[in-house]
Amino acid sequence: MKFESSTERKLTRARTQLLLNQPFFGSLCLRLKLEPGPVPAMATDGKRILYNPAFVDSLKPSEIEGTFAHEVMHCALGHHCRRGTRDRQVWNEAADLAINPILIGNGFTLPSGALIDPAFDNLSAEEIYSRLLQRSSNGASATPKQSPQQPNAGGAGEPDRQQASQESNQPSGESLIPPEARPGGFGEVLDATDDSGNPASPAEKSCQQHEWNIAANQALRAAKACGHEPANIARPLNENRQSKQDWRSILREFIAATSPSDYRWTPANRRYVASGLYLPSVDRTGLGAIVIAVDTSGSIGTRELEQFAGEIASIADEAKPESIHVVYCDAAVQSYEEFGPSEPVRLEPKGGGGTDFRPVFEWVDENRIDPACLVYLTDLCCHSYPKQPEYPVLWVTDSRQTAPFGETVRINLD
Repeated sequence: MKFESSTERKLTRARTQLLLNQPFFGSLCLRLKLEPGPVPAMATDGKRILYNPAFVDSLKPSEIEGTFAHEVMHCALGHHCRRGTRDRQVWNEAADLAINPILIGNGFTLPSGALIDPAFDNLSAEEIYSRLLQRSSNGASATPKQSPQQPNAGGAGEPDRQQASQESNQPSGESLIPPEARPGGFGEVLDATDDSGNPASPAEKSCQQHEWNIAANQALRAAKACGHEPANIARPLNENRQSKQDWRSILREFIAATSPSDYRWTPANRRYVASGLYLPSVDRTGLGAIVIAVDTSGSIGTRELEQFAGEIASIADEAKPESIHVVYCDAAVQSYEEFGPSEPVRLEPKGGGGTDFRPVFEWVDENRIDPACLVYLTDLCCHSYPKQPEYPVLWVTDSRQTAPFGETVRINLD
């Protein structure tokens, strides 16, 4: 017969109270096996909650419940499946900043040093991650703020950025145990593993994320039925369930749809000839001018720019636009370039102030450009929109926000 230690009893009581008081979090917490492990505080890989007994013994019962709820939110939002090749430490910071305000809004008490920053309210972990890197590239510390009311958790020192950088080069999906505590790192999220404890494959990650989506949705309905609906949970869960868009295909189809076209019988449509059907083919002529606007004020980084520029160049090679106008804008148009139909498109942003979308559209009018379409690469962190123009507009963004007109597509890094 196995006897529970005092630490195990504390954990069991905390999980029971969580189930009684916050059934959404409590029922999901029951999906995670509790195991002592070589972690500074607590950590989850979507199957287990690993804990350091000394850390647990240092917490009040309410803080243990808050830490359980913190780990549950990591799993419910699929953070253990979504890191990809991102820096593990910065990803953990971003994920914490995404969920801690939700937990505090639901009345949880978090351990001291919990990361809170109002600048990141209502943003996803991916959006916050991008902004943390942007802070770092601008010369500021990427380490986010800790709750000003509380000191560092466990007296942990400044994070080892070199260590985090080295870990970011590990293969995607590798479950890395954090070597030491980081400020605010009371509840780490590890990469997903398979049933054997090996790094999960992309298919396994997709399966685990889908299973957690279903479980979270069921838990939310059950909590509503018993009058304990958690606050501000439905929106991030819905966003997490949204399927990823193939932004390249959407961008390509958007530009192709603006190309003048007609039908011709010679040659016939090759797609149907093999079936014995002779149908007209589409004869597309070259595009007019395309305007590419680049928001230089937000979180659009080098990798996004490189992928976007490469895709625009490939599309231009097929669509044969008359010209491509690239406009760099923050709160005002900072510079612009013009590329011919056979020139490679290079994006070299200039600027870095506030954000206003109106100057680009005013620039188009002032220069008497009649574009076939306008494509705006931006983080959408702005509310200064112009009136909807007559030409088509596509907003390409790393944000989960949606522009008030035109089409919005979310760019996903390789």
